[in-house]
Amino acid sequence: MLTGCANPGLNNAAKPTINWNDTQSISSAISVQHDDLKKITNFKGPNYSNGILDSVSLRALKSDEDDRFSYQIYVTDYYHGDWRFYDTASDSKDNNLVIKLNSRDVSSCDYLTCAHQEHLGIDVSREYLEENQENGIVFKVSGKGGEKTCIIPGTYIKAFLSVAT
Repeated sequence: MLTGCANPGLNNAAKPTINWNDTQSISSAISVQHDDLKKITNFKGPNYSNGILDSVSLRALKSDEDDRFSYQIYVTDYYHGDWRFYDTASDSKDNNLVIKLNSRDVSSCDYLTCAHQEHLGIDVSREYLEENQENGIVFKVSGKGGEKTCIIPGTYIKAFLSVAT
């Protein structure tokens, strides 16, 4: 017997493939949602894969009150073994980046090991993104139990900045 699950309230159509070398393709995958109660606009870039279940994306919030933006690199790292407890990050230009832990989750366990996910936010400025939009950003998150190198292509940054204005 085969079983499956689907939420009939969701659109289960396949999402179009993103061409990571084309800013227009990336721009069309950026979600923009306004929250009338909180008086903010939320910009969320698509997940760029750094592994099978790992991803990195850009996010921004814009306040209606003063039109100020806050920008963030969002990282999801999926791994097996001991917790990595990420607490530091630095880019390829030796800039220290400040991590905000969003959550740590146990995805699954078997009799040998568990699979974990850590969700991290790294606050950055628009200027930082603008400075890195040509060559992209390569950065490493580290903790007492391991590390992970992540990449954000320059085309992704350009596309995101063109929408989050």
